[in-house]
Amino acid sequence: MLDLSSNHLLGAILSSFFQQAWNLTSFNVSNNTFSGSIPSSICLHSSPLIRLLDFSFNEFTGNISQGLGECSKLQAFRAGYNNLLGLLSDDIYNAITLEEIALPRNSLHGAISERIANLTNLSILDLNTNGLTGMLHKGIGKLSKLKLLLLQFNNLEGFLPPSLMNCTSLTELNMGFNNLEGNISKLNFSRLNKLSKLDFGKNHLTGIIPISLYSCKYLKAIRLSINDLEGEIQPDILSLKFLSFLSLGYNRMTNITKAMKILMHSKNLVSSSFVGEEFPANLGMVDFEGFQNLRMLALGTCELTGQLPVW
Repeated sequence: MLDLSSNHLLGAILSSFFQQAWNLTSFNVSNNTFSGSIPSSICLHSSPLIRLLDFSFNEFTGNISQGLGECSKLQAFRAGYNNLLGLLSDDIYNAITLEEIALPRNSLHGAISERIANLTNLSILDLNTNGLTGMLHKGIGKLSKLKLLLLQFNNLEGFLPPSLMNCTSLTELNMGFNNLEGNISKLNFSRLNKLSKLDFGKNHLTGIIPISLYSCKYLKAIRLSINDLEGEIQPDILSLKFLSFLSLGYNRMTNITKAMKILMHSKNLVSSSFVGEEFPANLGMVDFEGFQNLRMLALGTCELTGQLPVW
């Protein structure tokens, strides 16, 4: 194991180092100021026992190193917060032992290959804040161990594959700030019973909020704002006892007044935002528990009108 993380080291890392590191199991140089390219063919020259490669929070440039598919025991590859560019290397999809790929905040582009389905041990896929394009392939549904899928702030497009709902280990699903489209109500969330955070904000999704979403009992945060959703907020949402963040603004929700009778019974609400359809001015606060943990409710630009009621 070699851990040089969180220092002030700089310069390039030479490939020749790995040619002599035959007993290396972990290589961590995160949080430094290393520059240049990440050494190529690391796994061809280094120990066959290597399980962790962490290059994150540096100043590396160029393409992602080749040869990761030759690391027969590699479990985690991290290189986020650098200046990497180009496509995800094809051979990364051959590293079938990978459990984590974390490459956020780089300048990667292109599509996520359908070969992502090869990585059946993957539990974390974090590619947020890059320039990825194309559609999310239906093969993503084969990743049954996936817990974190973080693809926000990219240029992904097209429809979300229904197979995504086969990733039953998901605890966080973030596809916000992309160019996704399609009817969200066609997705069945009922199998995602471990999901705690869902973010599809700022896309081009249509349809109504799926009732199946309310079966995800451990949801703490939902953001569906800045889409083209419509319809009502169903009373079933009250079953989400752990919900603390709900953002549905900038949609075309209807009958919001009825929803207010549900949402405003949250005793702990400290922040809210409403614009649009008429409020019931004489609605009384009934003896009803409602949400226990709601802290943030955003319904801005939902075409609410009328006067703010006394309550």
